[in-house]
Amino acid sequence: MAARTHSADPRAERVRTLLHDAAFALAHEHPVDELTVATVVGRAGVSRQVFYQHFRDRDDAVAAAFSVAFGQATADIGGDPRARIMRLFDFAGEHRAMYRNVVPSSVTQRVVSAFRAELTPACAEIARAGTGPGGTVPPIAGLTVEAVTRFLVGGFMEVLRSWMEEPAEEPSTRDTARLRDRVAAAFDTVNALLTVPDSTGRR
Repeated sequence: MAARTHSADPRAERVRTLLHDAAFALAHEHPVDELTVATVVGRAGVSRQVFYQHFRDRDDAVAAAFSVAFGQATADIGGDPRARIMRLFDFAGEHRAMYRNVVPSSVTQRVVSAFRAELTPACAEIARAGTGPGGTVPPIAGLTVEAVTRFLVGGFMEVLRSWMEEPAEEPSTRDTARLRDRVAAAFDTVNALLTVPDSTGRR
């Protein structure tokens, strides 16, 4: 078990940042299953002993790097859950080559789970707005905020999966635009089911 994963020590945080950055950069350059702890610590400029103070193994470091990157991608976006979701998908589009190095690998499921974890709070906000007071979804038996949230998360994860399985387009901006179009279409479906105020308060 990592000894200092949750330490507030600024020095430990700097080391974790070095390791996160190294793992994330290497995932752009090589299939993840070809990476080793040695390549990560070599890029980060730290020792193996230091690495194991923070992470159990290579997969732990790579998964943590993705989790941090997903959180940072949406950290500066305010209260609009749709904007946070779109930014998360823009991030995916910007790093498509890296995802090709992750899928398939031993860390794939953990990266997918990290993406889902970042997506879920925004989907929950949309679900609460659509099923709460003033929402348009009737309070029928079994229809809870949690159920709607799972439905939304599943739909957006399917958008990501289907896009990732298709050949990439050139230039990459066109490929990212295609992903944005799919996310926008998913939002059209959400809007057809839930009437949720946008960031200006309009319905």
